[in-house]
Amino acid sequence: MIKDIFGKPVRVKNYICSPDGEHYLHKNGDVKLHLGIAPQSYCPAACPFCIAVNTKQHRRIDTAKLEGTLRGLHEQGLIKSVKITGGEPFYDIALLNEVVNIIFDVFGLGFELSVSTNGMGLDKLHSLEKLSYIDTLHISRHHYDDAVNRMLFGGADVPDGARLKEIFDTVCFKDIFVFNCMLLRDTINSPAEARRFMDFAISVGASKVGFMCCSKINRFAEEQAIRYEDVIRDGDPSLLFTRGFYDYDVCHCRDGVYASEKGGLIEFYGRDTRVIETGYSRGLVFDSDNTLRDGYGGNVIL
Repeated sequence: MIKDIFGKPVRVKNYICSPDGEHYLHKNGDVKLHLGIAPQSYCPAACPFCIAVNTKQHRRIDTAKLEGTLRGLHEQGLIKSVKITGGEPFYDIALLNEVVNIIFDVFGLGFELSVSTNGMGLDKLHSLEKLSYIDTLHISRHHYDDAVNRMLFGGADVPDGARLKEIFDTVCFKDIFVFNCMLLRDTINSPAEARRFMDFAISVGASKVGFMCCSKINRFAEEQAIRYEDVIRDGDPSLLFTRGFYDYDVCHCRDGVYASEKGGLIEFYGRDTRVIETGYSRGLVFDSDNTLRDGYGGNVIL
């Protein structure tokens, strides 16, 4: 489907993923998109598989341009949810607060908003003025062992498990906390390792784990890439699968619940992405260079 977005023709996804890989529901009218916002580009970490670029630059968005763009998108009825990414959003808590306030001013307090972080700024969590209105805080955590996890962040000073638990315990609505774990051939690479990671997540107090597959953006990612289905497997008695969807040859995702040997429960989800380039937009991005694009690294719309 072609949508006119600020006078630019943009091809967008106009179908709903299929639970069986055969039957797809196509949309003919109202198509809404996810929007990613990167308030600033800088991130102190150096993850070797990170898809973000120019993370050592200190670009910062023009919040007036962001607000104007959001109001225009809202008037067109185009946006169904927003995720704040980066760079590391908590690196500049004043800017993060300003962006969050703009989003809720434009779309309303009931709008779906999530924030992705590497965890380095979580000591500032309660400086986030509208924390209680944020749906999900996605925290990158790639191993249950603190030393291995820190190594995967390029040696950056990310919080250890004990510190994360302390921070989580200060918040009464703990369903906000989700760990995003990158599946890698040398680390979380098997059902047993995935179970150990989920045991760790339960002990810390996270409500959900998302297992991510590497986008093959460089040699490290190509060598370390492993399929979701090789780690989260059918027949594992500790897993109850609740739903799954196919997106043609693009990706396959599955959700469920894990029960630990000690009786703990945690939700999990994951996506095996097979195709990076689709030829159409699966979401919009307002980047730290003050452009609106038809996807991460995509064509400039505004």
